[in-house]
Amino acid sequence: MPRRMALLALFALAACGSSKDPVRELIRDLERYPEYSLIVDDSRIEDRSFFPDYALRFQVLTAAGQRVAGRDTIVYQERRTDWLEVNEETFYRYENYVGMVVASKSLDGRRTGANQAHPPGYQYVGNSQYGFWGGGGFWQFYGQYALMRDLMGGWGVGRGDWEDYRRNRERGRPYYGPVKGGRPTFGSRGSQTQKTRPQFYQRQQSRRQAFSGQVKNRMGRTTSGWGRGASRSGK
Repeated sequence: MPRRMALLALFALAACGSSKDPVRELIRDLERYPEYSLIVDDSRIEDRSFFPDYALRFQVLTAAGQRVAGRDTIVYQERRTDWLEVNEETFYRYENYVGMVVASKSLDGRRTGANQAHPPGYQYVGNSQYGFWGGGGFWQFYGQYALMRDLMGGWGVGRGDWEDYRRNRERGRPYYGPVKGGRPTFGSRGSQTQKTRPQFYQRQQSRRQAFSGQVKNRMGRTTSGWGRGASRSGK
């Protein structure tokens, strides 16, 4: 019995994975920057053993004041973390936010968290320091902030879109961009995510199809069992 209990304990530890939330860990390091965005870059599940392995990867955008060519300016730097192992609970906390900002800080000190997850760059829209409203009512970033536009995959933010984002941010809700044809624009199921992260999107679709097939098989076996039971009771 003691040996069996020890084995069960080992299995439980393996199932838990890393108990730390990498977002919280990364924020602690990023707070030294006057401005940052933390984006969920990718996610994966690997069934290598009895318990699946869960991992997340993040894209980090930081800004800091530097003197360039004799002038004080803000310099943006982009990097990606390694794959970070997480437990199941943490994985599903961020599963829907691939391609989205789950933590940010702007120069004015405004911060957002995962409960206000949003497409990258949206927090800069409407601020005349970064750009202006152009023809057709779409936001145009200044040349030095082109990285913001690139992070959106070329997506153009309209006034109505931005107002929806602001309302969701103020209410503490995630914002996935406009919904078209029943699909959001951003996030793990978004149309922009399919374009900018095709490998992730294909893996996700394959995983969902496999899971759907497993559910159907289980339901088929259950239904078949009911049928046999009904037949026996009807004799």
